[in-house]
Amino acid sequence: MTPARVLIVDDDVETCALLHEIMEKEGYDVCMTHDGQTALDLMTGKPPDVVLSDIQMPGINGIELLTSIHERQPEIQVILLTAYGSLHTAVEGIKAGAFDYLSKPFVLDEIRTVVRRALDHKRLVGETWSVREQTLPSNPLNNIQGKTPALVAVYKLIARVAPTNSTVLIQGESGTGKELIARALYANSLRKDGPFVAVDCGTLAENLLESELFGHERGAFTGAISSKKGLLESAQHGTCFLDEIGDISPALQSKLLRVIQEHEIRRVGGVESIPVDVRILAATNKNLKKLVEAGKFREDLYYRLNVVAMTLPPLRDRLQDVPELVDFFLAKHGRTGSTPVTAVSSQVMELLMQYDWPGNVRELEHTIEHAAVLAGQSTILPQDLPEVITLSHAKTTVQNGWKTLEQLEREHILQVLEAFGGDESRAAEVLGVHRKTIQRKLKEYGLL
Repeated sequence: MTPARVLIVDDDVETCALLHEIMEKEGYDVCMTHDGQTALDLMTGKPPDVVLSDIQMPGINGIELLTSIHERQPEIQVILLTAYGSLHTAVEGIKAGAFDYLSKPFVLDEIRTVVRRALDHKRLVGETWSVREQTLPSNPLNNIQGKTPALVAVYKLIARVAPTNSTVLIQGESGTGKELIARALYANSLRKDGPFVAVDCGTLAENLLESELFGHERGAFTGAISSKKGLLESAQHGTCFLDEIGDISPALQSKLLRVIQEHEIRRVGGVESIPVDVRILAATNKNLKKLVEAGKFREDLYYRLNVVAMTLPPLRDRLQDVPELVDFFLAKHGRTGSTPVTAVSSQVMELLMQYDWPGNVRELEHTIEHAAVLAGQSTILPQDLPEVITLSHAKTTVQNGWKTLEQLEREHILQVLEAFGGDESRAAEVLGVHRKTIQRKLKEYGLL
């Protein structure tokens, strides 16, 4: 059996060599090049089954290469690699027809798995594969920042789910950006020209929420002096985002289920059924499955909402994204105070990287805005930060004059790495751990 052919395209020589070695060990027929034009020239000879291509390259970039490949030979599966993980690049890549999108530094096992999946996909669909299957409207939101694997997975899911009418359940702690995800789904959907209506289900009493959602007829209750259209009606031909869906009452759960199943609503005090064409996006910081088990949330509604589920990671699980988020929030809030603020000191970045962020990305944004207002210079200093962050650092680093084990471990690892000129393999050997452990620690410290 002829081995599958894999083409690697990356202007980084070391990355090319590494991927070449990995793919050869998998038994593939591998070739590589460092620019997009040469890759296109190779298409005229023996075409590859799968292309692994960087996005950021001089000359023809990865997106342009992908587009050209699919214009010539749409059956070729293209996997994009980039060090600049973002919703924008994910949507752009998926829109152009990429099979998958991986963010650097990538996990080698993930590369192997994705290539195998791409080859399986090519075999299954054969010549019927079409770029149109993954077409997605442009104009993604740029407010979602980060490139950790869990977030990149969310980007890819947004790109694939946005153009459908499927109900999406967005899960995550408060402050992780659930509404931003909902708005990204809306902005990249076929309903983007219709209204986007957001409802916070956790802030209104049951009777008020019912009236807000479904509207009411004149005389339905004291003070209802005229009929009022509800928010679900207002979202006609658009999208309705129901935030904190886990807080609604059993009675409202039943009525919402009817909306999703029958595509119609009945106003409070009304008898007429009103058809509605609305896509439902829901979000919660609660575990709905546990609420179902406890009898506090309808199981049938849960499954209706959970057609596609997205889970946003808390900031403490993606601390390596903090520097990128800080840059983003500096650009957004750096001119809030009397002096433009453009940077944070190294001490401040260390404090931000060591804090556990119970309020997640929202808390980080408020922290940068707070510091930008107080800073009397262009660089944020430790004294400009909220006291909760500096006090938290003081508690975790020194107790009665003694350093914590965590701090001692960090210092020791960095000292050994410095002694061996940054050679992770040598440092791992001396420390008696695997090289991946060193890399994981460096990621935790925000140094990788």
